[in-house]
Amino acid sequence: MQNQPSVIEVPVVHATRENTADYGIFIGTDVPDAGLTIPFYKGAVEEGFNLPFRYHEHAVVRTARIHPRPGTITWLERHMRMTQLFVGLGDAPLVMVLGKPTHQRGMDVPDLSDVRAFVLPPGHGIMIHTGTWHDFPMAVDRPVTVLTANSAEVVQALANQKEAEEMDDGDVRKIDILRHTGAALHVTLT
Repeated sequence: MQNQPSVIEVPVVHATRENTADYGIFIGTDVPDAGLTIPFYKGAVEEGFNLPFRYHEHAVVRTARIHPRPGTITWLERHMRMTQLFVGLGDAPLVMVLGKPTHQRGMDVPDLSDVRAFVLPPGHGIMIHTGTWHDFPMAVDRPVTVLTANSAEVVQALANQKEAEEMDDGDVRKIDILRHTGAALHVTLT
């Protein structure tokens, strides 16, 4: 009989600007870096400075409709030539499972002690830092449409996969967590 892998229950936390800072930039209903001086619509528009969105080659903005799924997290991926933006549209929350970047520590896998499941309120999002480990967003209790800003290189590499398997192609390093760490990740959303 094989040994069962350890199962790590990923902490579920409500996302705030402060608790997501090591993972990315929280996108909420405020304008955190307000003050850009554009003279049109004074008093009616608070202008913020440009977000530090970074990509390699061509930028891609697209949508995806996500549905509730089991809490087993099989994959985490990271991108070293871009940041990535995820914003929930509509009235449903979404969850982002994120691990802090590890490349500055010389690690090629996530540090599972840093992985969190951030619940983003409806209409909120996050632009993850370069190297942040992440899974695709999860719906909490009902479908939600997600707006993503990405790179054509990453979308193409993912779309070219013939099957769900690990990959290290272009700017996508996607790993099977159990295979690389010996532990399984799980998120309980209810």
